[in-house]
Amino acid sequence: MPHAGRIPGTGVCAVLFFAVWALFSGQAAAQVGDSFTVRNVSVDISAENVNVARDRALAEGQKQAYEVLMQRLTASGDWPRLPRLSGPDLENAVLDVGIDQEKRSTVRYLAILSVRFKPDVIRRLLRGANIAYAEWRGRPVVVLPVYQAETGPLLSESPNPWRDAWRSGAAQGLIPLSVPSAEQTEGTVTAVQAAAGGPETLAAVAQRFNTQDVLLATATPIRLEGGKAKVDVVLAGIGPVAAPLAGTRSYDGEVGETLDMVLHRAVEDIARTANDTWKNGNLLQFDRQASLPVMVPLSGFDDWLAVRDKLTHSTPVRTYEVAALSKTEAALVLHFVGEQSQLESVFLQNGLVLSWASDHWILQSVVTRPTTGAR
Repeated sequence: MPHAGRIPGTGVCAVLFFAVWALFSGQAAAQVGDSFTVRNVSVDISAENVNVARDRALAEGQKQAYEVLMQRLTASGDWPRLPRLSGPDLENAVLDVGIDQEKRSTVRYLAILSVRFKPDVIRRLLRGANIAYAEWRGRPVVVLPVYQAETGPLLSESPNPWRDAWRSGAAQGLIPLSVPSAEQTEGTVTAVQAAAGGPETLAAVAQRFNTQDVLLATATPIRLEGGKAKVDVVLAGIGPVAAPLAGTRSYDGEVGETLDMVLHRAVEDIARTANDTWKNGNLLQFDRQASLPVMVPLSGFDDWLAVRDKLTHSTPVRTYEVAALSKTEAALVLHFVGEQSQLESVFLQNGLVLSWASDHWILQSVVTRPTTGAR
């Protein structure tokens, strides 16, 4: 039966109900793209009684989620060196466990879990092992899931199983892939306009949601002989993450695999590609540390607070010093890890741009201006 709750990572006796902030109103939290949360962890354990089975299932779920998380954040070449945790050490790394669905009998416990990890603990483990890692990109990639039904293209209309697959939590990882609601796309894009895939339409969507990246994912279902399902997907997009995904993909269903299952698998594959591409270019090398003095033009104290918040969300910046602060400018010394090009990329994703003046670096907030791109 459905069940929503969270169990703190230090124990399993208390269930805490909680509310989750989503990027778009009415959208599942799975699409926020929290890089330290692993969802859809399936466990099925039998034991001498259901209470023992439940405890073992929760422990097994945390172990599975830890492996998924560590591989999500790191390059495949480093996977054999990943720190292994079990028992109390693993419990200490877990913030809490969410029970999204559960079924039980007298001796068997089945559940779908979501496991949230403590970011500081995970970062410390990876740094201690001298393993480079990447983190959440920050700004979302807006996904327009167009489903080519017999009656014509569907976007926000129901039923749209392709949209449902994207909103199910299948797309999780470092890149937040987010599907706006019908209310949010109203007046911006229709199913017919999205299906046409014009760059002007995609740019308008990017402007609407203040992001550089919009991914148009068009799925066409095909029924094969023997009742098997097949889905052809055409991807197009604008922005540094979405544009390189452009191309066509086909997903053949297996015997007994429903259309919904094939659509779900397609979403997982596309999300994996996006995440791997982002990760490969944004692994932070913690043995590479540098400092950079910058000047920050300000229009007032609120402007400074906004810049400070963006610095906090820029992962490569470990610390910064305020050398001077006035109503019109701030002089900072940034201490960061990795390459400066990575720092600039992360800044851009957080609404900051780093540029060189005649004799010094300038860091300032920018209004996102969507750019088109082609593969």
